[in-house]
Amino acid sequence: MNGIATTIDMCVKGGVFMIPLGVVALIAIALFIERLIYLHRNKINGDKFHFELRSALKDNTLDQAIVLAARTKGMIGRVIGEGLQRIKDGESDIEAATEKVILSEMVSIEKSRGWLVNMSQIAPLLGILGTVWGLVVAFIAIERTAATDPRNLASGIYQALITTVAGLLIAIPVLIALEYIRKETNQILHLLDIYLAEIKEWLGRRGRAVSNHG
Repeated sequence: MNGIATTIDMCVKGGVFMIPLGVVALIAIALFIERLIYLHRNKINGDKFHFELRSALKDNTLDQAIVLAARTKGMIGRVIGEGLQRIKDGESDIEAATEKVILSEMVSIEKSRGWLVNMSQIAPLLGILGTVWGLVVAFIAIERTAATDPRNLASGIYQALITTVAGLLIAIPVLIALEYIRKETNQILHLLDIYLAEIKEWLGRRGRAVSNHG
């Protein structure tokens, strides 16, 4: 309870700048939760999917591979499914077959990440602004009262510094969250690249087989 009371007391002493800092913190939490939900919806068992995709392509069962993609959640299922369907319809280049759907998926991938970066930058700036403002107010008060007691100056300074501490306490976790999101997103994209390369190799083998038979 003492810790909670101390935290509340510091927030109150931080002044009016603690309000926008609180708003920034809430926005960052909401954006992070949205990204976690997105990552959960797009995370798959990569090894299992790769094995099943390779088996279907090895047996030249394109319809089976399309069904596999259809029952796979997230962007990987959508991209692979779209690419395989277009190949079935006559497309010979997997990169051309998936270019449009990948561009569409990139919008969802980048959603909220830019705003999270903004929150990580805004929070410490707001904290510094609050500190500078608090120091200005403290020195003005000292000038008006002609007070020489250093305790009065120290009180004003530590209250002003609270906003800087708050800004850093917000920015640091947001930066850690951004790194986690980046790594998880890159992992999804890495798996997608592997699957597309697998399909490209299969198309090459199929093309050479057709040429040999011709």
